[in-house]
Amino acid sequence: MNVIVPHGFETNYTTGFATGLAASGVEFVVVSCDADDHVLAGRGIRTANLRGSVSEDRPALAKAGNLALYYLRLLRFLVAHRQCTVHFTGIFRNELLLVEGVMLPALFGLLSKRYVYTAHNVLPHGKAGSRLHRWVYRWIYRWPDTIVVNTALAGEQIAERFGVARERIRVSSIGFNDEVPATGLGRLDARARLGLAPDAKVLLFFGKISRYKGLDLLVDAHERLEQPGVRLVIAGSFTDDECRARIHAQIAASRCRDRIALHERHVPNEEIEVFFAAADALVLPYREISQSGLIFLAMRFGVPVVATAVGSLKAWLEPDMGLVARTNDAAGIAAAIDEFLRAPGRFDGERIIAKGREYRWDNVCRALRPLYD
Repeated sequence: MNVIVPHGFETNYTTGFATGLAASGVEFVVVSCDADDHVLAGRGIRTANLRGSVSEDRPALAKAGNLALYYLRLLRFLVAHRQCTVHFTGIFRNELLLVEGVMLPALFGLLSKRYVYTAHNVLPHGKAGSRLHRWVYRWIYRWPDTIVVNTALAGEQIAERFGVARERIRVSSIGFNDEVPATGLGRLDARARLGLAPDAKVLLFFGKISRYKGLDLLVDAHERLEQPGVRLVIAGSFTDDECRARIHAQIAASRCRDRIALHERHVPNEEIEVFFAAADALVLPYREISQSGLIFLAMRFGVPVVATAVGSLKAWLEPDMGLVARTNDAAGIAAAIDEFLRAPGRFDGERIIAKGREYRWDNVCRALRPLYD
């Protein structure tokens, strides 16, 4: 038996990964929480709900008590399954770095037959300059028998920055996001639901909003666009109050504010299609990132992407799926968007969807199967 520990990471990722792993014939149990337990069980996937609730609406004391109980349950579970392969697919939270980043890797390494760790990012977003994070992640990367990364660039950075032997690193793509329903909703219907004109030129910014994602750069770029009538649709929730206040003030001061639609909320799976079906392009104006799961969501709906040249985004997008800015600032983003809008039809939606299907989770996980044998 193998043990998958998502640690409360994104439900769509966990469900897709577990479904692909099951299709590849691997026997495993997922350490789950309330948010994804019923979804996984509905797929016939064996779970052990050790985490319980991960709701943000709980009082702080309830969160702390639940987390402490989870650590104890996880320790007991690892002891009971100490001859198994343990694959940690979650993230170590910054606010608990000295607890989770120090304690959990050692437990996984000492209490498993083989410890596999998926490094979603080389370092947490915005922490590249933190000496504490570099020290803790050197410890984190010390323990796994195998480190799974989503891009070759991330693997090279881990090897060079943290002295990890390259034979311990395995490159494996994120899987195609087919957890989000695709009903074939048409562009006109989608735009009608969002109050957008049928002939509008629609740019989409989607997902959780943090400083590193560069939404402020995109709002600035939107003002610089040469083509008139471009609508910017922003859909997602803010991760902190400071970022929220800054973006709200920027939008209010923009001369294009009447052409910016902010849908400030978590968008559930069943509503995601509306935003992507309405969009001409998804824009990723990131300041930093290794890779982005949103590229695979765009593939799901055949939507081209305009992005900054950070991490491995360029390798994913060019030449068939989108454009990459020549400079990672507002002027560069605006120039890339203008270039995209001047060539309608340059990127074929069906070809983008077909490209995405190459990365179905069952294909991705089939290549990982030797880690569990």
